[in-house]
Amino acid sequence: MNVSCHVIRDLIPLYVEDMLSEDSVQLVETHLEYCKDCQKLLEELNQPYPAPEDHNAMPLLKIKSALRKKKTLSIALTFVFTLLFSAILFSFLTAPNYLPYNEDIIQVSEQTDGTVVAAFDEQVSGFDINEYASEGGSGTTYHLTTWTTIWDEYVQSDEIGTIVLNEGAETVSSVYYYQTDGTEDRLIYGINEIPNGGIVTLPRLNLSYFLMTAVLFGLISLIIALLFRRHKQIVKWSFTAFLLSISYAVAHLTVMGLSSASYSSTRDLLAIILITIPLFALILLGKDLYNMRRERKRIEKLK
Repeated sequence: MNVSCHVIRDLIPLYVEDMLSEDSVQLVETHLEYCKDCQKLLEELNQPYPAPEDHNAMPLLKIKSALRKKKTLSIALTFVFTLLFSAILFSFLTAPNYLPYNEDIIQVSEQTDGTVVAAFDEQVSGFDINEYASEGGSGTTYHLTTWTTIWDEYVQSDEIGTIVLNEGAETVSSVYYYQTDGTEDRLIYGINEIPNGGIVTLPRLNLSYFLMTAVLFGLISLIIALLFRRHKQIVKWSFTAFLLSISYAVAHLTVMGLSSASYSSTRDLLAIILITIPLFALILLGKDLYNMRRERKRIEKLK
């Protein structure tokens, strides 16, 4: 039976997909034996269809950028965490351990040239001196104390030796050694300026003012974020300021505990700042990493 090429060409796609009956298959194959044009069409349909090339590299670049950012954040987190641990360890190892007075710790004496020197024992790694004019202007009164640290006891000890109290050749009326347990200062040289009473050197409370300022700053930042919650940029910066105040408060608790009284407020403030900086950076990096993971989960849900 003669069948036109138009009919066979309509059947060839179904022939390629193996969707014809046996009779139709035989009909197509019989026609293909002598029809070159239909044979050519069959060969074209049997050729593998090349997948279209996607020249848009943006999705791949976005994936590479996300992986690079995640790797950078992980490295930064590790580095900042190491800094935070080092700052806390430094604060602990260099925390002053104040020494109670005994004659072996410090000896104050007047030299032949009129200078008054204080000789410290080798266990003393640091000291603090406060001075003021004596009552009546007869000379200068000194209050001093000594301390050691875990670092100096077990790692490296720096001996102080001796120091001159009156380098300006002023008259030394008296020298007191003050304890840090609330007891009266002990006269170790000169005359007692208050024979009928005692002198107590109290700790400084300026760290409490800094803590209160940080807490107030954090509360103001939260209020601003709530008032301008529709402005994303203002909320972002306000929340960042709030995290900074939280970092300072946590650093204060780490160094000082629940107390703000300090006999070495400058050193303690420095330790608090050294802990605040890496802690604040660690919180910000952690927030970025959390936002990145949340965004990735949101995209996966949309897929």
